[in-house]
Amino acid sequence: MPRSIPAASHLALLACLALVACLALAAFAAAAILPARASAAGFQFGLADYEPATFSDPRMAELGIHIARDVVPWNVVASPRDLAAVTAWLAAVKKAGITPLITFQHADGNDHAPTAAQFLKDFLRFRSLFPWVTELCPWDEATHAGQPTARRPRVAAEYYNAMSAHCAGCEITAPDTLDADGNIEAWIGQFLRTARPYPKIWPFNPYISVATDNPRPIRRLLSYVHGQVWFSEVGGIVWWRLHSRLIYHGETYAVKVTKNIFRLATISPRITRVYYYHWRSPGTPRSARKATWDAGLIAAGGAARQALYVVARALHRQIQTARPSSF
Repeated sequence: MPRSIPAASHLALLACLALVACLALAAFAAAAILPARASAAGFQFGLADYEPATFSDPRMAELGIHIARDVVPWNVVASPRDLAAVTAWLAAVKKAGITPLITFQHADGNDHAPTAAQFLKDFLRFRSLFPWVTELCPWDEATHAGQPTARRPRVAAEYYNAMSAHCAGCEITAPDTLDADGNIEAWIGQFLRTARPYPKIWPFNPYISVATDNPRPIRRLLSYVHGQVWFSEVGGIVWWRLHSRLIYHGETYAVKVTKNIFRLATISPRITRVYYYHWRSPGTPRSARKATWDAGLIAAGGAARQALYVVARALHRQIQTARPSSF
């Protein structure tokens, strides 16, 4: 999800949340890999959150958060506003001792795919500004119909190849995929015809899977690819808007989905990371009329929501600070 408003891909995704994914269960064939450093839950737990202030919240340390994800335009270095935002975000996570994962996406206001040469040029500029950022993903939700890569997996592979060839010592993941997109395996198969080397990490946004407590799409991905799978963005939604329509689920629903996240993340040791979107609620639907999404673990005023305590228990952590004095 981008910094300001949800991408069209998320709006379309959420419109599908009432449908149960009907994917056939494929034979499970996991390849042996070395998992990333895990929490007490058996995997690393972090945040997909784009607000720098989040990472100065004392509850970050109480939860043992060491990883975080941001989504930026592929040409972020060419946009002063976007560059200032990611610079502030990276400074905040670095100060907190958190490892950032940067995921690229379409340019603001322009959903056209850049050429591989254009992408590489701005990627190298980004690397020159932030050489210490070494975990990178070529494209966000690359399989979604709203993305320029949806029907052009070879283009996504060219971005991946360019990053892999020009970022020694980096961890370059495969493009991010989304469980709402149906048969993503066909897309991945075409992507792999061009991608070199074979990706070690496959980011995946399992929003429908966790909403319906359905492991089949996750198992299907695990059976199709080798390597680690990361839940690169997922959360328990309290309310959201599709255009002008408000869909209110409530905090009890968000608690249930959060429990599902942890349950489904343990179906395979190859699932080594979960990035929860997001930290702080924008407010109530009435008070946050311009906001379109609330899956916050804390309320707008800073108080911990019940979903935060679900996370803490799953990580074998204790929240000592119900509401920091800074709020």
